[in-house]
Amino acid sequence: MTTINLEGLDKAAVLAALYNAAKPQGMGFLHYDPKPMSVEEAQELLPQGDFDYLKGRAMKVDLSGDQLDTWGYDRDNGEGAAQQAIDSLRVTNDLNNIIIRCQHAFATQASICDVRRRLSDESTVVEENGVAVVRLGLSDVAGILRPKIDEAEETAKSPFE
Repeated sequence: MTTINLEGLDKAAVLAALYNAAKPQGMGFLHYDPKPMSVEEAQELLPQGDFDYLKGRAMKVDLSGDQLDTWGYDRDNGEGAAQQAIDSLRVTNDLNNIIIRCQHAFATQASICDVRRRLSDESTVVEENGVAVVRLGLSDVAGILRPKIDEAEETAKSPFE
C-alpha cells in the first residue's frame, strides 16, 4: 500500500488534479465529461471526502485525512499515477499541468481502445474452484456505449493544446 502525505496541500487542488489526470473506463464512458475540473468545482465536492467515480472517471480516493492511500486510484489509472499527479501539482501549483494532461490523454485513449475491443464480449458464468463467477461483458450495452466512446474519441484533445 502506497500513501502520500497531503499536509500543506489544498485538498480541493488535490481532488481536481487527481480528477484531471484520471481516465474513464468501461461503463464510465456513459458519464464521461472531458472538461477539466476547476478548484472551485472541487471545493464544492470536497465535503464528500470519499470518491469512487466522478463523471465517469475512476477515482477510488478518500481525501478526508492528510494521508492518501493510492491503491485504488493506481489500480484503475496506472501504477504511480496518483504520485505523479500530486508531485506535478506540488511543483507547478497547476491542477491541469502538462503532466496531468498527458496522463489523462494517454490513459483515456488506451481505455477507449480497451472498451472498443470488449464491446462484443458476452456475459458469462463459469465455475472456478466450486464458486460461480460472473464475468460481465459489454455486448448488452454496446448500443449505448459505442456512441459515448465515439464522442470521447472525437473530443479527446492533444495534451499540448
